[in-house]
Amino acid sequence: MAEELTKRQQKAVRSALNMLDYADNTEKRLREKLFHKGYSTDEVDFAIEYAKKMDYLNESRFLEAFIYSLANTKLYGKRRIIQELYVKGFKREVISEADFSEIDFTANCFKRLRMTKNNYSDTRKLYAALLRYGYSPDEIKEAFRLYKEAP
Repeated sequence: MAEELTKRQQKAVRSALNMLDYADNTEKRLREKLFHKGYSTDEVDFAIEYAKKMDYLNESRFLEAFIYSLANTKLYGKRRIIQELYVKGFKREVISEADFSEIDFTANCFKRLRMTKNNYSDTRKLYAALLRYGYSPDEIKEAFRLYKEAP
């Protein structure tokens, strides 16, 4: 019986590593995927611990890359990024330790404003859209000011 469990643990580890090779995952999401494949709690725990020990599952590294992508590719504001992190399955403690200091949200808001301004008939609707993108009222006001001053 113990040998069979070891084989199942090894199979769970291979599955976890294959999933992580394909795409970064949070611990929560990886657990869900392994349970969905039919592994037991012990097998999933073993695979997760192995992936962590070998640094294949590193939520801090994944968090930084994900934040950078959302901020600079999708041009999301801080609030929207935090919302997306929760949806992705990051733990509250990990999110609270996230460093947003390197991101210029006002500049990103200005870029988003320039990209979407033609989609809205009036300024109030554009303002509301920028709020939905996660920008603060101060960032939006500054982006509008920069837009009015731009050539």
